[in-house]
Amino acid sequence: MKFWQITSLFIFWIILSESITLERLSIGLIISYLVFRFNEYLNRDSMEKNSKKISFNVKKITIFLKYLGALILEIFKSNIHVAKIVLSPKMNISPNICTVDTKIQSNVLKTVLANSITLTPGTLTLVMDDDKLIIHCLQEENIKDLKESSFENILLKAEEIINE
Repeated sequence: MKFWQITSLFIFWIILSESITLERLSIGLIISYLVFRFNEYLNRDSMEKNSKKISFNVKKITIFLKYLGALILEIFKSNIHVAKIVLSPKMNISPNICTVDTKIQSNVLKTVLANSITLTPGTLTLVMDDDKLIIHCLQEENIKDLKESSFENILLKAEEIINE
């Protein structure tokens, strides 16, 4: 197993290399080995801490696809909204910073929520502190949408499924 992992990392290095020289191949082989060893250490460490097996079931895949769909839809809608604002002669913006409370307990899912908010045009997550997200909005009207976010509802369902 080790040989194939190091080999695949090395092949990836070759693909990314601008030109193939003995020096680059040597460096690539060394870096591939070091990346493998580093990840092996992380995997072993996380396996000791977390004895639960990672399993993929229909519920998890469904939640993931639902979240991905909601994210793409929100990005699309926000792009159109921001384009209308930018292209209008008045430039009707009212920048505002707001605090949004979240019920999500998992730090990973909180990070997913914060990054999803940042990915949608017109919003930017500034700070993630415990159960609060501090967000910059392009328009004050967007605050209501943030507080009634579909992202959080889907992530709460995901958290329930993960904790089962």
